[in-house]
Amino acid sequence: MTKFLTFDCYGTLLREEGTYAEIMRIAHEIGVDATLARQRFIAYQDDRNNMHPYLDYDLLTRNNLIHLDYQFDLQHQFERYYPEVLLAHRALKPFPEVIPTLKTLRDRGYHLIMMSNSSWDIIPANAAALEVPFDVWTAEDVHAYKPDHTFFNAVTTHYGLTPENHWHIAQGYASDIVPANELTWPSIWVNRENAQPTATARPVHMVQTLDEVLQWLK
Repeated sequence: MTKFLTFDCYGTLLREEGTYAEIMRIAHEIGVDATLARQRFIAYQDDRNNMHPYLDYDLLTRNNLIHLDYQFDLQHQFERYYPEVLLAHRALKPFPEVIPTLKTLRDRGYHLIMMSNSSWDIIPANAAALEVPFDVWTAEDVHAYKPDHTFFNAVTTHYGLTPENHWHIAQGYASDIVPANELTWPSIWVNRENAQPTATARPVHMVQTLDEVLQWLK
């Protein structure tokens, strides 16, 4: 029996801090509050209301920069750094334990699948940084962002996922753990920041770093 692992990408496998550091650098360059710009960028990117109707992740990012201009009463200041922000996002690096853990999971016979709220002008560089073969699914492929069940159902159907042959591993509580719970996907929450659940959904297991999943995935 093939054993499948589905993963969230950002925050689970790759550190998003590179993108946020670029936003802060740009804010310093423009001369506005860098910490506030970072907070507002993250809030916009996480707000599912900004993703409907569907638009590709690169356009979502550009809209975010335009929104930052509006928030700071600017004209085309953040927006003109759009290419630099995309480059920073493509250059994200894995958490220290990620590559050795992924290699161990591959050696144990797991088929690795990435499910990312990203698009195909960004994700190839992100996947390459992991140094391990992955099947890659993006929001662009299914025209839906997690936690929309459309994304999860497409992957379920394609691979024939069942609670017996599959685990979902993710950092995002609302985007991944909640829908996994709703769809009876066994899940492991990579809760790096000791966040508190905001709903009743619970993972099967919770860890702080990815290597801790190895105790259950033999």
